[in-house]
Amino acid sequence: MFRRIFATLGVASAALLGAVVPASAQPDAAPHCQYGSSYGTIVKTAPVSATTGGARVGTVELCRDSAYNYWGFVIYDNEMTASQYAQVILQIYRDGSWTSEVTCDSPNGNDHVEPGQTRCWTPKVGGVSGRYTFRAWSEKYSSHTGALLAWGHTVIAR
Repeated sequence: MFRRIFATLGVASAALLGAVVPASAQPDAAPHCQYGSSYGTIVKTAPVSATTGGARVGTVELCRDSAYNYWGFVIYDNEMTASQYAQVILQIYRDGSWTSEVTCDSPNGNDHVEPGQTRCWTPKVGGVSGRYTFRAWSEKYSSHTGALLAWGHTVIAR
């Protein structure tokens, strides 16, 4: 009898506690290697650091999916202010030589990081061939002065 009472109280307590968890305690979204509504695997990561003082302000990531498509992703610790924006560049290397790059503004990217936002991703680039390597690079700028405010990049990897 006591077991049944305690079990009932335990279930009721858990239900009540679950009902009063504030919305801010819920995660917004998985923070790493986002591409649309899906997420990939982190290949390499690096801090994005302020040009003045060197404080870490975000993280740039080289990401990959199961089909060996690669993309660059950045997440900043705080939203861009009205006078800031940021970009990710995915640099593409073939046989060790830089060949091209794509950005968040390229087709199938999600546009650069605008005021009020913290993240962006580049389009995916096929990398099945072992001849290709990649580096993700992010830069944060002042939209008023054009000054570089922060930057960071991963090592070249695959």
